Amino acid sequence: MPKAPRDKESTTPTKRSRKVAADSGNGMHAGNGNGNGDVAKTVVVSTEAASHRTVVSNLEEQIRRRAYELYMERGGHGGSPEQDWLRAQEEVQAQQRTV
Repeated sequence: MPKAPRDKESTTPTKRSRKVAADSGNGMHAGNGNGNGDVAKTVVVSTEAASHRTVVSNLEEQIRRRAYELYMERGGHGGSPEQDWLRAQEEVQAQQRTV
């Protein structure tokens, strides 16, 4: 004998989210003391790494601007964004070497 259809509620699993602890700066467990295991982290970045990141982002910004200039030189039509980026990258890096 066939089974009768059941009334099904949604079988889609519910999404769960985690609470992210705010940085308390003391390395102790954060939260409201409910034992959920949240741990605050302190990230230390050296000034050398920070300055390198600034140089890289500045270089990328120069490339981005030059690629946009190349696009606008074509009247904003046609071409390839990837080719513009590569050409701009070559030009900016060549300029950096001569400075």
